[in-house]
Amino acid sequence: MLEKWIILGLAISLVLFFSISFILDIFWNKRLEKFQKENDIDVNRNSISFFSKRLYGLVVSVLVLSIVSASVVIVAPNPIHHETLYAAQTVESETILKSLIKDFNNIYRDDKNYADGMFPEVDSTTSVGEEKPKRDYIGTNVQVEGVEEADIVKTDGNTIYYATRFTNKIRIFDISIDNKINVREELDLELLYTESLYLTETQLIVIGYTYNYRPYDFTEAQDNFRWGYYSFTGTVNVYNRNNLKLIYSLETDTNFYEHRLIENSLFLVSNKSIQDDFLTPQFKEYKNGNEENSTLDYTDIFYFKNMPIYSMTVITGINLTSYEVKSKAYLGGVNFIYGSLNSIYTVNSFSDYDSKTKQYNNYTQIVKYELDIENSEAKYITAGRVKGYISDQYWMDEYNGYFRVVTSTWGNVKNRLYVLKDNYETKELEVIGSITEDLGKEGETVKSVRFNQDVVYVVTFLQIDPLYTIDLSNPKNPTFISDIEELGFNTYLHKWKDNGLVGFGFSANDEGVTNGLKISAYDTDNSLLLDNYTMLYNQLGSKNSYFYSEASYNPKALMISADKGIIAFPITGWYYNDSNDDNYVNSSWTYISQYYVFYIDFIAQEADDIISEPIVIKHESTSYYSGIERGIYIDNIVYTLSYSQISSFDLNTHEVLETIMLKTEYDQANILR
Repeated sequence: MLEKWIILGLAISLVLFFSISFILDIFWNKRLEKFQKENDIDVNRNSISFFSKRLYGLVVSVLVLSIVSASVVIVAPNPIHHETLYAAQTVESETILKSLIKDFNNIYRDDKNYADGMFPEVDSTTSVGEEKPKRDYIGTNVQVEGVEEADIVKTDGNTIYYATRFTNKIRIFDISIDNKINVREELDLELLYTESLYLTETQLIVIGYTYNYRPYDFTEAQDNFRWGYYSFTGTVNVYNRNNLKLIYSLETDTNFYEHRLIENSLFLVSNKSIQDDFLTPQFKEYKNGNEENSTLDYTDIFYFKNMPIYSMTVITGINLTSYEVKSKAYLGGVNFIYGSLNSIYTVNSFSDYDSKTKQYNNYTQIVKYELDIENSEAKYITAGRVKGYISDQYWMDEYNGYFRVVTSTWGNVKNRLYVLKDNYETKELEVIGSITEDLGKEGETVKSVRFNQDVVYVVTFLQIDPLYTIDLSNPKNPTFISDIEELGFNTYLHKWKDNGLVGFGFSANDEGVTNGLKISAYDTDNSLLLDNYTMLYNQLGSKNSYFYSEASYNPKALMISADKGIIAFPITGWYYNDSNDDNYVNSSWTYISQYYVFYIDFIAQEADDIISEPIVIKHESTSYYSGIERGIYIDNIVYTLSYSQISSFDLNTHEVLETIMLKTEYDQANILR
């Protein structure tokens, strides 16, 4: 922008020069003519007009001034790192940022705006010691192969890392070649809380929060009041897996919402409050024994027109080899992300009031970033908007250059499917195909979605579960293939071999009231429900029993492999006992912790045998709640983990091999075998 003003100044100077020269030439020419007349001097005149010569320079300079002025005055889309943004504009300064926050949150928004302490220096070249054997194991259930997602448990087949929830420790178990469990010393995270772990060949990556107490600053009566609040600091710690020494740490003033690990690049998507003292994201890094502080520049923050500004979304890339950090941010929130090998999409669903219809409408803003994996950088590409909300990352997918998404709405329910494609000229993510009618019966909302190349499976539910199969081979014209109806609904769908599809979710009665959990097996080519297995709430032996599974809302709690034909998940239940009256005066309650393992075989001779009877692994109840959280498959042994114990179970012999009771804050006894 500065260069344009310099050119404008030069153009103005040029016009002034020619204008003054033209006026002076006229003045002196008149004086010369008067002198010639007084002295009777005859002068031969040139055929080309004198004034045409002088006027030519002035006209050209005025034309240059006009062009330059137009280029400066007319506001063009702002460039970010030489990339012109049409859908987004850079913030550029603190003044503009504060103005945007104030203006966007005070305007009356209408539907007409929318078109359809230092760490010791350590050696960062880590080593895991002697080469360990390759083991056959099932890793974290992820949406896209090659795009790793964090979880509370990670393994490489030789070592299991377990971040127990709501504690500041990571438990580590080595698994010997003869399947024995060796309990290693815990990794104490001190003030860092975590539920998110990643593994590389040499690194353990821990993502979590540090909570700090901040007293309010009172100018009066501060000696009488000690009020304050707790703030969190989003933190990434990278440890050497061999010696558990801290290699690198990043602290931010943001709330990590989601993240993905692709090869050697960690991408973090976080929310930052715009009510903080510092409007721009702050970063504090510890590496090579030094502390480095930095702030995101205003030119790396951008915004979208007609988008509510309640927070700031920050996209950060960390290279796990060089520990270089690169960030971008935009004004607006994030609800879910979708990550592929090449892109990250952030989505923000919100409601907007239509003053004409007197109703609130649901919209979702989609922002696409292209990933530079080698340099660990996310580059803004396009943005778009669709009607409806998104409530699950599996409602989104990218395939062959198209972004596909399913949405639903509140109130007057309407489910839609959109296919979008990048328009690199306008920088917009444009809708090129859609289904906006008949996706679900009246009142049915979307419960689960799974994309598989040119096909998408969509489950809607009110009283029964229609499972829709939709053909996406023509992106501009998605078409229904079939639908399958059953009682209950799936919260998760997993593509099996060939035409098989497995669903996990809730069973329900004829009125649509859920009464347990279920697994279903489908033949999608022939639109058939082949087999299902139901686990009713009252099966615990009491009319007042209940159970749930984290897998019903978190797919990472599922241990699942189509290659091995296994699906497994934890179940935690409660039931009342010793009650002889309906008032339950003498009742007591007991919790049970179990892990269900099913085999799925689509080529079984009998349809009823496609889903096997479950193998049930149990943990002993304790005086405090301690349910099984995850199961890990290594060489046909299932290791189940809870806060109080780890157990190994042989899937061949159906025998418990080993159970280790773990020391907890509720039990000061030493570890018992």
